[in-house]
Amino acid sequence: MSNHLKLNIEDLQLEFHELSQFETTKDIHPYKNIIGQKRAVESIDLGLLMDKKEYNLYISGPNGTGKTSYIIDKIEEYAKTLSDPCDWCYVYNFRDSNKPLALSLPTGTAPKFKEALNKFINELFKKVPSSFDNRSYENEKRKIVEKYETLLLELSNIIHEESAKRNFTVKHDENRNFIFIPLSNGKKMDIDYYNELSPQDKSAINTASNELKMLSFEILKEMSNLNKQMLEELKNLDNKISKSIISEQIESLKNIYGSTPKVINYLNMLELDIIQNINAFFDEADEESLQNENNKTSNNEEPLKFSKHFFKRYDVKIIVSNKKDAGAPVVYEDLPSYNSIFGKIEYENIEGNTITDFSMIRPGSLHLANGGFLLVNAEQLLANPSSWNTLKRCLKLERVFIQNSRNNMELFPIITLAPESIPLKVKIILIGSSSTYYLLSHHDYDFNKFFKIKAEFDNQIENSKTTIENILGFINNYISENNLIHINREGIKELLKYSCRLSENKNYFTAYMNKLLEVIDVSSIFAKNKNSNFVDENDIKKSIHELHGMHGLVKEKILRMYREGKYVIDLKNSKIGEINGLSVMDFGDCTVGQQHKITVTTFAGNSGVTNIEREVEMSGSIHSKGVMILSGFIGEFIGQNTFLSFNAKIVFEQLYSGIDGDSASAAELLALISSLSDIPIKQSISITGSVNQKGKIQPIGGVNDKIEGFFDICKIYGLDGTYGVVIPSKNINNLVLDHRVLDAVNKDLFHIYSASTIEDCIEILFDFTGIEMGGTPVIDFIKYRILSKIGKYRCLL
Repeated sequence: MSNHLKLNIEDLQLEFHELSQFETTKDIHPYKNIIGQKRAVESIDLGLLMDKKEYNLYISGPNGTGKTSYIIDKIEEYAKTLSDPCDWCYVYNFRDSNKPLALSLPTGTAPKFKEALNKFINELFKKVPSSFDNRSYENEKRKIVEKYETLLLELSNIIHEESAKRNFTVKHDENRNFIFIPLSNGKKMDIDYYNELSPQDKSAINTASNELKMLSFEILKEMSNLNKQMLEELKNLDNKISKSIISEQIESLKNIYGSTPKVINYLNMLELDIIQNINAFFDEADEESLQNENNKTSNNEEPLKFSKHFFKRYDVKIIVSNKKDAGAPVVYEDLPSYNSIFGKIEYENIEGNTITDFSMIRPGSLHLANGGFLLVNAEQLLANPSSWNTLKRCLKLERVFIQNSRNNMELFPIITLAPESIPLKVKIILIGSSSTYYLLSHHDYDFNKFFKIKAEFDNQIENSKTTIENILGFINNYISENNLIHINREGIKELLKYSCRLSENKNYFTAYMNKLLEVIDVSSIFAKNKNSNFVDENDIKKSIHELHGMHGLVKEKILRMYREGKYVIDLKNSKIGEINGLSVMDFGDCTVGQQHKITVTTFAGNSGVTNIEREVEMSGSIHSKGVMILSGFIGEFIGQNTFLSFNAKIVFEQLYSGIDGDSASAAELLALISSLSDIPIKQSISITGSVNQKGKIQPIGGVNDKIEGFFDICKIYGLDGTYGVVIPSKNINNLVLDHRVLDAVNKDLFHIYSASTIEDCIEILFDFTGIEMGGTPVIDFIKYRILSKIGKYRCLL
């Protein structure tokens, strides 16, 4: 056997030569930034600088890499350099109460505007009664009334005078209309007297009566006009007084808060409405209700005038108010439902009536983030398609709308509000997986249009001096902030090894920093329990063992089955057509490497290689492909010299669940070659690796778990120096093994071999004891043996 195929302890050890000199992590300068994600950081920086609505960001990558906390901290810091966004509020629309108006106000002034307006309204309850209850107002009012009473009296005298000239008296009916009664000898003429009159006298009376009626119509018309004029003058007087009460304060509000024409226009409408409803401020009860009640007004009908609900129209509903000099807002929406993002209109059922008003509008996170940044989990957002579609509509129109979705309402009102939309300027940052990004990119045109920046976080970070320094600074910062015990130099080495193990590569550390933090938390407890001033190598090893142990019940049960002989395994002999392959099973919180006995039988026939797992539908497509590759290799290896006339059956013994992947294809090919050549395979050595049609061994995943899984099985039967595993040579850099395995390798009790070709595997695994090769190269000797056997099969057909 060639010694270069066997790995020694130097090949397996992991050293950190670029590790700086320090005693404990207390000596390290803290580091609070993201580690080793240069590409993602550059993409984020570019996205923040692009001030266009199309350049929103999608942050992709696995969970646990710190991308969410980093992007929040990054954007919060950047947002401080941006200008403050304005405040937004909703107010009553005096032209259409179902369409509240949206007003923008300078940063931080919305609460002051609301307070000033409430104070102004409350003061009217005192000013209005006192202004109207004075001698000057009463005198002017009396003058107007007396003027028109005089005119009305003059008109009334005219009708009386004309009636007297025609010998009639005048009375009024219940509707204040004139009734003309003829006189006889100064007395009212009765009907009997009238009937005895001559036709000429009756005609004269009727003519006079008709003339008086026509005159009365004109008089009544003039009197009605005079009444209207009087009411108009009285109203103008009231308006004049009202205007004198409120105009100064309205002008003050305009000067302070009238930053936009829209605010000024609203204050003008407010002034007009107060003047028109000045009588509402005479009732002392309304003042108390205005201050103490949560007023609600129905949109199904006009509010009851001067009730406590009437004054809600003068309130201000603040949607968002920002702090001065705080920069742009940063909002992280962790539960992105439709209402939480876009806001909602609340309703209340009172005596069977569903009511609402503009004061029941509730803002969403999109309102709060307006002028800044909104961070949303992509998968949770897409769980509600209406939320995603509405968000795209808002980005497209650059406006945010508040409208309840019927799907989110238990009771849909007959009449609802339609609040005015608010201009939107926001940068959306979606945080999600790479698969979600590809799904959106391929199936949603708007996604590519509005999310032009992608920042992808890797699950691995390069093993370099800079990265190590950053990790050490990160650990220092975490330990200091959480009041934990610092780690010494040897403990850090063990922690870095664990990080490489998690990334399954010596050249890379894991980006899942939360995994390292778990080890640090537990190891600090162990160091504290033994009253140590620092965490050492043993504390780190113990904490890793403890963390794995709490998830290792499945692994323990599998090893128990090997120990009890429920898995049939032979590690001592050499057998024809039998080999130990390795697989890995992922149980979510636990990954277990496991040995599988693979057997091959060959016999005369023309069917070629049959995958029994595929025949019984237990084989995945990748595994089936791997078995078919065996036929390609055998075809080129043997079929160019003779007609392939054999049948082969390949099976994973004691496998009762499905199997997929091609990491056992090298083992299957070796077992097939063994069966065809009648050369036994050492059962003490297992193998993992895939093979191509040219016999090249290809790298596989889970190599550390597979080696350690087989090592644990071998320990059950006692390590005697014969056991080992064969791995692809391309997987050497992936080896970051447990110290138990390294100790056994160092003591020559366990062996790890690397192979680049199927010939290397044959040299390591095949047992040529007692077989005379006569100096023939191994591969040629095997080829000769296979051709001889196939020749015998062909003779049987």
